[in-house]
Amino acid sequence: MSRQINRELIEKFLAGECSAEEERLVNLLLKDPASEKLLDEILSANAAKDWAVFENNKSVHPRQEDLKKSMQERIGYVNTRRTGLLSLRNAAIWIGLILTCMGIYTISHLSNKGGRQMAFVESYNPNGQRSKIILADSSVVYLGAGSRLKYPENFSGDTRDIYLYGEAFFEVTKEKHKPFTVHTGDVQTKVLGTSFKIEAFKNKPLLVEVATGKVKVDQIHHDFSRSLAVLTPGQKVLFDHGEIKRETVDPEEVQDLKEARLTFNNTSLNDISEVLQRWYNVKITFKQHTKSAERMTLTLDAKVPIDKILNVLAVAGHFSYEMKNGEVVIR
Repeated sequence: MSRQINRELIEKFLAGECSAEEERLVNLLLKDPASEKLLDEILSANAAKDWAVFENNKSVHPRQEDLKKSMQERIGYVNTRRTGLLSLRNAAIWIGLILTCMGIYTISHLSNKGGRQMAFVESYNPNGQRSKIILADSSVVYLGAGSRLKYPENFSGDTRDIYLYGEAFFEVTKEKHKPFTVHTGDVQTKVLGTSFKIEAFKNKPLLVEVATGKVKVDQIHHDFSRSLAVLTPGQKVLFDHGEIKRETVDPEEVQDLKEARLTFNNTSLNDISEVLQRWYNVKITFKQHTKSAERMTLTLDAKVPIDKILNVLAVAGHFSYEMKNGEVVIR
């Protein structure tokens, strides 16, 4: 094993990122007296810098004591396998390492100089479940079924960044000098203070609709970026396989997710069934393919049980259905 590989492996171990197999290799490595010099080099190279940062950081995170205990256990884990190789000088270095790692953890968990928030919360709704999330800046997110939102515990720096898979309606608190950005894959939707909806499901077009305010939608790739749309109330954009399509929308309909309404405009029964499957956690199948292609325009109250929804659809679409154990068959 080369010296460079040894260095990378030790640094990975100190960061607590090793797999079980890699930890076994570290234990073997630390039994070799030649590793003593390499370990000293690694610790010396980082300790002074990290200690200075830690000293200057006055924030005390509630998990600091837990981290200290964890590091002490890790040090004991290594000590028992180095069979007496640690001198008093090395023990002092390890104590410094505890404080250094506490500093690294505190800084990365809270924020860095660039203000990028590092401590994230992830909320996930399975099919049949929706939720209301209030962010640290008092912005409100109505997260749809089958959707996931990743957001910071606290916004720091000069941006407010969150990450969405699925659908959500946003009511964003206005902060003139702190844009609010929703990341959906390589597309980002940026606002200052407004209300809008995003749908970003796998293998589906990305949809952004605006109820109030102004929204900027951009595609950001590693080697290029381009503007997709600047939207005002009553406008929406669909982005599908590189193609951009702009349309108008009733601003009231944009708030459907918040109000638990389902509005369909000339929508196929197949697409309607996909939405119902997600909102109600049911499985819908068709006996006849031609029936699934029929189109409907209607608004449904999603606060009522699924059987009432199906009754309305059956009357409007002239079909019958059977439902048993969460499975619906449309005839």
